[in-house]
Amino acid sequence: MKSSDLTGKVHLLLTKSKLPDEWRDNGAQPLRNVFEDAGYKTELTLCDNPDVIKEQISTTCAPGDIVAVGGGDGTINAVLDTVISQKVVLIPVPLGTANDFARTLTLPDDLIDAARASIHGQIRMLDIGSVNDKSFVNAASIGVPADARKRINPDLKRTLGAISYAVANWQSWHEMDPLDLTITCGEDDPQAMKLRQVTITNGRYFGGGLRPSETKSPEDGLLHMFAIRDSVDTLSGLDIAAELLFGSVDDSSYATSIQCDTIKVDGEDGAPILADGEIIGKLPAKFAIRAAVLPVFAPNSFVDEVINDGEAKTKTLPQQNEINDVMRDTIDFAVRLEAIYPVAQNSALKSLCHDAAGHLRSHARQLELGVRPFGINAASPDPDLQNLEELRDKVMGWLLGNADTRLANGLKARADTLTTEIHAITLDNQPTEVSKALDGLATEMVDFSKTLDRIAKDL
Repeated sequence: MKSSDLTGKVHLLLTKSKLPDEWRDNGAQPLRNVFEDAGYKTELTLCDNPDVIKEQISTTCAPGDIVAVGGGDGTINAVLDTVISQKVVLIPVPLGTANDFARTLTLPDDLIDAARASIHGQIRMLDIGSVNDKSFVNAASIGVPADARKRINPDLKRTLGAISYAVANWQSWHEMDPLDLTITCGEDDPQAMKLRQVTITNGRYFGGGLRPSETKSPEDGLLHMFAIRDSVDTLSGLDIAAELLFGSVDDSSYATSIQCDTIKVDGEDGAPILADGEIIGKLPAKFAIRAAVLPVFAPNSFVDEVINDGEAKTKTLPQQNEINDVMRDTIDFAVRLEAIYPVAQNSALKSLCHDAAGHLRSHARQLELGVRPFGINAASPDPDLQNLEELRDKVMGWLLGNADTRLANGLKARADTLTTEIHAITLDNQPTEVSKALDGLATEMVDFSKTLDRIAKDL
């Protein structure tokens, strides 16, 4: 689908129960203004549940219309097939608890900023995962996450947001029996494993900000799977949690990961399958990828280059995708440092986390200003992600006598990754302001790593 296929109409379909209080009296006028200012005729419908949203799309939308759907990942999951069949273009309005799909698209947290970034972005055709012919956009899980879903207290979810997922997962980790499963990736030989968890992802994020792979994209035509064996103990489980929060499990010594276009999971017949926050099936299961089927208006920070009307190229930025990664991971690193600061015991480590977090945000801001003339919007971190990391670090502090050492090791790995990303960009090919910002960030990371090395020797 191209921009030329659009009809110029936006159907704003918002879940009543998730509507911000200030929008109840004004008919979400600030949100409508974003789309109308962009030149689109906008109609608002408040819906009781995802079924009503699907009915609205089926009965009132024409091919080429835009549907701005307000809700969480479960709502997005519910409307996927309807969006595809009706040939409309989706914009997520992140009104849920986790909002992993919005995070994958690099949408800002603020609803107005998210809508503005989307409507001024570009149409992309995203992959969709399926399990037993039921669609999912982010991830599907078997084992601990599916068991945890049944344990989530609705009142706790409303109060603590994404932390409620972490609490429920912690309970399931300790109380659930491992599963005897057989995994088959594509045409490879089946592998019999005793597992605590299997998670198969299509998007970049799942579970309220967890990121299993640095390279996963909903446009790569592949499913990413990671499996946690039953032999992984609680402390090693915390290491996996750290990898999911600010790294990747692809090189983990505690998790097995693969990528394929089809994955079969046999054994433990009847065990539930969790997808995009909801139980949608049970084992046995066949997972597959449906490549480039979901039309989405994605922000320019998500795409590789700015395209005018889907055809003529406008001003482009060399290695834009790599720069996007650096911007996003710089902010993620700053969030990580801010989360460690209140729980670190060593005074030098606390000071480094405090100072470096501020410096990284400053460098990220300079880089954002440098790329703005190219139509690139920097994504902001999700507050729930910081809450999750704070919880994880507090648990480490309670359980481990060497928590500072383990935290320092994790920071070193994160710093090395960000440094590698920066060095992959050829500064001579970049505009002056972008080059200066990247050079300053590279220097910052060198200083950070040297200071961290000195501190680590005394821990």
